[in-house]
Amino acid sequence: MNNRLNQLIIGMLIISTLGLLFFMSQKNAEIDDELLSLNYYSSNYVTAWDVSYGEEDRQKMDIYLRGQQYVDRNNHNVRMKGEQPPTIIYSHGSAWYFSDKRKHEHKISPFLQMGYNVVNLNYSIKQGVPKATKDIRMALLYLLKNNERFNLDLGNIFLAGASAGAHMSSFWGAAQNSEINEFRFSDSLEIRGVINIMGGGAQCADIYHILKNHENQWWRDVGKTLVDDHTEADSILNVWCPVNYFDSEDPPMFIAVGEKDQFGSQEKLDALTSALSENNIPYTLAKYPNSGHGFLTEDYNDMFRKIFIFIEKYKNH
Repeated sequence: MNNRLNQLIIGMLIISTLGLLFFMSQKNAEIDDELLSLNYYSSNYVTAWDVSYGEEDRQKMDIYLRGQQYVDRNNHNVRMKGEQPPTIIYSHGSAWYFSDKRKHEHKISPFLQMGYNVVNLNYSIKQGVPKATKDIRMALLYLLKNNERFNLDLGNIFLAGASAGAHMSSFWGAAQNSEINEFRFSDSLEIRGVINIMGGGAQCADIYHILKNHENQWWRDVGKTLVDDHTEADSILNVWCPVNYFDSEDPPMFIAVGEKDQFGSQEKLDALTSALSENNIPYTLAKYPNSGHGFLTEDYNDMFRKIFIFIEKYKNH
C-alpha cells in the first residue's frame, strides 16, 4: 500500500508541474536560441524517501530517480537504465532555523520536469551555520559511498539551493577543492555548477548583524542560532563564507537575486560577482527588480528557464 501511495504522490507532483512548465515555455514569443534545445521530460520517478545520511533525525534526504514512461506489471514505476542525467543536490532555505525538504518540493519540481535526478536535502537547523554546512558534505559523501544503490551521475553534479541552502551550495562549490582536508571532496564527485538563488556568498557576517538587530524578535532569535560563540561571530561566519575560497578551478555559478531583498544589497552582490570575475569563474546573473527574498511568479518562471540553459551549457556531455 505504501508503495502505491508513493507512486500516486509522485504522479500528482509530475502532473501538477506540467501546466507550470507549459506556461514557462510559452510565456515569451522571443526565445533564446539556446532555449530551443531544451527538451521537457514527462515521465515517472522512482523515489527513495527519508534516506539517512547520518545518525541525526535531520540528516535525511529524498532521492528522485528518473524513471521510464511505463510501469511494471505490479504498477510500480521503473527506473531508467543506462546513461543518467545530471544530478541536482538541492538544499532548502529558511535561515538555518526552520522548515523541511518536503515543504520545498515545488522548488524541485521544475528540475524533475527536465528529467534530472534530484536529491532534496534536510540538514541541521538551530545549531549554527557550520554544522548545517558540514551536513551537506556528509550527504554528498554518503551518496558516493552508496551509489551502487542509486546509480547517480556523480561526475555531473549541480549544487543548488535557495537562501541559506544557496549559501551552503556556494560554499561547497568553492571550498571542495581547497587545501583544507575537512573541506575537500573525493575526485569521484565532480561539481559542474552552483545554482545560487537569493543566497549571497560575500560579506557573510552581515546577515548575523542584520538579524541580531532586526526589529522583529523572531528574527533576532534566528540570528542567535547562527553561531555558538557570539563574541567570535564574524570570524566564525567568515570561515564558512564562499567568497573566501574562490579560485580559478571552481565551477561556474548561476546567481538569481531580487532587487527588493531585505537581506541582500547591491554592495554584497558586487562583492560576489567581482570576486568571481577576479578568479575567472564564469557566472550567470539574473536580477529581478520587482522581487524580494522570494520571487514573483513571472520572475520564478524566467529564472528556471535560465537555470536550465545554465545546466545544459555546463553539464558533462
